[in-house]
Amino acid sequence: MFQNKLKTLNASIKQKDILELEKKYFEILYKIFSANTFKTELNAIMQNINANWKVIHEVWAKPNVVDLAVERHINFRVYNDPSLKGHIKAIYPSVISSDTAFVTDDAVINIDSKTTNVETNFGDWKNQSVGSNQASFDNKNYFPPQKKGVSVKPTTLLQPYFDGKPVLSFFLSTLYHSDKVNKKDTWYNDANHTIKPYYNKNKKVEDRTISKKPWRTNIKFSCVPHKDLSSLYDHDIVCGVKGYIPPDSPNPIGTKSVRIKHEILKERLDSNGVPWEGFKNWQI
Repeated sequence: MFQNKLKTLNASIKQKDILELEKKYFEILYKIFSANTFKTELNAIMQNINANWKVIHEVWAKPNVVDLAVERHINFRVYNDPSLKGHIKAIYPSVISSDTAFVTDDAVINIDSKTTNVETNFGDWKNQSVGSNQASFDNKNYFPPQKKGVSVKPTTLLQPYFDGKPVLSFFLSTLYHSDKVNKKDTWYNDANHTIKPYYNKNKKVEDRTISKKPWRTNIKFSCVPHKDLSSLYDHDIVCGVKGYIPPDSPNPIGTKSVRIKHEILKERLDSNGVPWEGFKNWQI
């Protein structure tokens, strides 16, 4: 469900304040993450991985080789950016939060880093994956596949407020490819792959050379609306469940993570009903 313009124009003062804060911090953070310096440093991470490829992949054998480096990179750039220096008052102390979480003058900012392998986790890229600890949006009951046989309400553990300040949710996602044959990792570039690695190998596909739009960019940034904005979306933005709690139970009691369509997050309205984009994607 897209943001309702009439409900937005008639929103409460508290809702309008949050609408402006989400827009404000999205623009600040997008400027940091889309800068050429950020791109250069992401490429430096990949160069370092390739310089130590055998140790990282064959000795350390870590499934996701870029996640820690990208998280550190985000922290360094955010905490040292002139637009935020002096405005960050403290680290957000809750353990139920995203990779990066800090308190500013007027909000608590959560930034979760999602690093996706285009071949092994291709399904995670076409929508925004959101963990139960990463957002507070109050979604209505979601009806899962019939094999579960129950209706499960998406679980949200992130507290909506801290010291009277709204806790906002942002996501920076990157897409990489790991070439085990040539022993080289890269930020995924669709134009460099004739056979597309994001087709499910367990399904019959007539032509795996057809390029699909979601995988033509390898970095994306989004904002998931705050709990108190849920009514502006009729409490309905979740398009699917990624993981249940417990994971293998036929009768789950909650969700570990859900998926939200990029289009829903992209088409935003500020407190005056003026459109802005809460989802951006580009190429490293």
